[in-house]
Amino acid sequence: MTCDTEHIVRTELPYLARDALYTREKPYSTDFRIEHIPEAQFANHVLKKTSVMIHDVRKGPTPTLEHNGFCFLKAMTSLKAADATNEETSKMLQYLSDVQDILLENLHGYTRVEIMDFQVRKRHPGFPRQQGAKVEFEQPAAVPHSDFSVNGAFMRMKEVFPDQEMHYTERSFDLLNVWRVLDGPNDDWPLALCDYQSVDRVHDTAANDCLHEASVGENWLLHPNERHRWYYMSGQEEDDLIVFRNTDSEGILPCAFHCAFDNPLATCSPRHSIEVRVVAFRGA
Repeated sequence: MTCDTEHIVRTELPYLARDALYTREKPYSTDFRIEHIPEAQFANHVLKKTSVMIHDVRKGPTPTLEHNGFCFLKAMTSLKAADATNEETSKMLQYLSDVQDILLENLHGYTRVEIMDFQVRKRHPGFPRQQGAKVEFEQPAAVPHSDFSVNGAFMRMKEVFPDQEMHYTERSFDLLNVWRVLDGPNDDWPLALCDYQSVDRVHDTAANDCLHEASVGENWLLHPNERHRWYYMSGQEEDDLIVFRNTDSEGILPCAFHCAFDNPLATCSPRHSIEVRVVAFRGA
């Protein structure tokens, strides 16, 4: 998949370095306070800022979930920015229902879609320079990653759907993310997605332990490779939905490593966005 070279953003992404540390330790990160634990580290990530070119998908071929690991849909939903919250309000539940309907109507091959979780993000004006500032919402995720490894997918499924393993362990499914902005047009810290066809899944990826206070998950992080081809959507509107695969149940289909990036061309207000993660089943 190639794009017009005139429609490119040049920036840096903080990849996971190919460091000798990871011959001895598995990468990990935590999302809870650890100050009371002697010698504990929030993460053991060694990051390498790498210059990349991010292509505007509006100026090139249309990506597909089947080939590139992500696609773009045009669809209106019921949720307004003022009503977006991380609580399960009636308006949020209606939005989740909207997402299920949109996926089943537009992506053929899925017979059932179940909601896993959702997250509203709103960039603090001080991000990323004012680390540790008190914020109401989660901030953009800047390290290239995929939300789940195959192992992590089953770990998360077990958390979300307890005691229901018999209903999904032998089934074919995808863990998808449906991502959109709540105020558009948006170019502030937009989402970048890496074309799966440019990723060496064996040599470019590393499994990462996601340590939570009461559980453990696993996702994938991405090492730098000059072959990677990155894409984003300029001026993303509220009805521009990005749908991408984090993993499938067997780990054989294209997935989309992704991250937010500091766009030097941005002139809009701080990004306000919502993402919904679902499991999409195939077959009966």
